[in-house]
Amino acid sequence: TSFGAAFQSNFVTRRAMAAMPVIRERTSPDRFSPPIYLGDSLQLRYHNNDLFAEHVVAIQVENGDDGDQNLELRFPRSLVDDAEAFDGLMIDIADNIERGYDPSLALSDNPVHEEHEPMMRETIETLQRLHDEGRNHIWAYYIRNMVRPLSLSHSKVDVIIGNPPWLNYRNTSNVLRDALRRHSQHTYNIWAGGRYATHQDVAGLFFTRSADLYLGVGGKIGMVMPHSALQAGQYSKWRSGEWKNGNGNGQSTIVDFSVKPAWDLEKLDPNTFFPVPASVVFAERIDSEEDPVALRDGVERWLGKAGADDVRRETVGITDTSTGATSIYSVHARQGATIVPRSIFFVEETENTVTIPQPGTIHTRPRRGSQDKRPWRDLDLESITEWTIETQHVYDVHLGETVAPYVALEPLKAILPVKRADGEIPFDPDGPGGIGLVKLTERMRERWREMNRLWEENKPAVNKMNLSSRLNYYGKLSAQLAWQRGHGDRRVRVAYSGSGRPTASLIDDDNSIIESTLYWVTCRDIHEANYLLAVINSDVLYEAVIPLMPKGQFGARHLQKHLWKLPIPEFDAGDALHAAIAAAGLAAATGAAARLAEVRAEYGEDVSVTIARRELRAWLPTSSEGKAVEAAVADLLRAE
Repeated sequence: TSFGAAFQSNFVTRRAMAAMPVIRERTSPDRFSPPIYLGDSLQLRYHNNDLFAEHVVAIQVENGDDGDQNLELRFPRSLVDDAEAFDGLMIDIADNIERGYDPSLALSDNPVHEEHEPMMRETIETLQRLHDEGRNHIWAYYIRNMVRPLSLSHSKVDVIIGNPPWLNYRNTSNVLRDALRRHSQHTYNIWAGGRYATHQDVAGLFFTRSADLYLGVGGKIGMVMPHSALQAGQYSKWRSGEWKNGNGNGQSTIVDFSVKPAWDLEKLDPNTFFPVPASVVFAERIDSEEDPVALRDGVERWLGKAGADDVRRETVGITDTSTGATSIYSVHARQGATIVPRSIFFVEETENTVTIPQPGTIHTRPRRGSQDKRPWRDLDLESITEWTIETQHVYDVHLGETVAPYVALEPLKAILPVKRADGEIPFDPDGPGGIGLVKLTERMRERWREMNRLWEENKPAVNKMNLSSRLNYYGKLSAQLAWQRGHGDRRVRVAYSGSGRPTASLIDDDNSIIESTLYWVTCRDIHEANYLLAVINSDVLYEAVIPLMPKGQFGARHLQKHLWKLPIPEFDAGDALHAAIAAAGLAAATGAAARLAEVRAEYGEDVSVTIARRELRAWLPTSSEGKAVEAAVADLLRAE
């Protein structure tokens, strides 16, 4: 809440400075108090009835170190409601206390009704006492800022403009997070929850609560919001325009979002004036008995250079990304295993110069990667360096850096507490890191103990998971191991990128593991796999899925399962178009493999995924194979 208030204060302060010549003409400069408040706009810490009685505003002061009973600062309600008079009085009181003057002189210099003087003298004595006891001297300023939002919530306003904080709930303190969630979930019913829980942010609640607390019926509100407010699932209930039990008396806060089309600022270039793409949303508060008007029709998309005079506006529809999947493949697609921290699990095979390695073992060292996060990327890993391990526990792993369009690069290697012969994670709640050591090989037992020690000593304090729970987060590793033990009628896997541009390849090694930067989808046969490879790698799909993807600072980034919201039908070998797409996918995969061989001849056998993707994406649009894919997939999506 302070972020939004501070932003507004900075803006208003600059305006006040620009208006200083006019202000000097109307009042003495040392008596001017700009109406700028750094207050708790959301009013999370108290209820109106806690402070505002019919005629008195009472503020409790916590006990001092001497154990004295709570003190109370009391103010006449009519004085508090007169913002200009109250602000001037409190500023004078604070100034006199700080200078060592008699603070009661402020009652003579400010218009205070005679009947209110006794109450104000008692309050001034309490403020002076707090200052003398070293309990700071900013109570006057604190009171001024605290009561103003409460006063406004009683009188209501006609117009609200603002730039609320864009802060995910998960990034707030525990106490604040509980209050935010309580209001979102129970007071206003705008909490989407479920898979959107980690994406919920404060901006929607700030807009809602501001309209509820401060806006009168018929009043207008406009706020700068994340672009996700226009389309993402975490805002789906907020966009309804009906916010339940808004003011605690059983009545809903109802708004009309059609009063003015929202502004979609995503296409402005450069789009760097906010951390993520922005929008501006407008609404009018209407009577609680009227029907809400949801935010679902056209918006004004701004096009051109940011700040230019010739910015164009066009009306476009809203794409609601919270709608469910329409493709059957959503059921068969799943995110890969969360094998983190990577520096603990991933290894490179090295030569053992000391001893001759025993059969069935390899010598390893931790693999450091550019994607490693703190503290793991800087951690001393000497205790697991130069370690010989049984190959029974070494798995090939595919992640984002091993998948290029139509082709898979060399997988990385990771040490997992799973013996290949068993194919199951040996969970044991009493074992180190939740693993039963009896099911591990001899060297792996000691290795796991050390991996678990590193995890427990360096994981974030708020993370209560043991290492096996982190590894098998949401059962993502168990699901792959189960598939490896029995494919059923879906024997082939395609892996595709979880973020960025859709990129897919066939994973032809059934024993390899797919990591969480990739999603994997099972297919009945190779023909269905080639069909999906063509669809996912096509530019046609990329253009179609962009509106369905969440927007970050660098545009649409998180693909995840959003592509299955497109009408991609299940492969039917008897359908001529499906068969043509599968054939085009096979031809593109064959051509991509040949092109990759040429790239390796030019750059070296160990070519990076960056080079591989760049070269293949440059080749595909110009090749007959790539053109055939685009034409066929365009027909598919157009037909559906």
